[in-house]
Amino acid sequence: SRRKEARPGELLEAALDLFVEKGFAATRVDDVAARAGVSKGTLFLYFPSKEELFKAVVRENIVGRFAEWNNALESFVGN
Repeated sequence: SRRKEARPGELLEAALDLFVEKGFAATRVDDVAARAGVSKGTLFLYFPSKEELFKAVVRENIVGRFAEWNNALESFVGN
């Protein structure tokens, strides 16, 4: 379902918000699941631990930023 496909992204977004608000140590997996509107069990289907969730958040955000910078650079150089 479309809802299911959106879940990892929603979990990463919720996790990023909470890691920024509370820091890694104070963020509980339960809080991330609640913010994303899923059960803790569902979160663990996608990310087996808080550490894996954090790594995915970092990876997602760094890769996304590099793609944005690359596109900006290409359009700048291309002009």
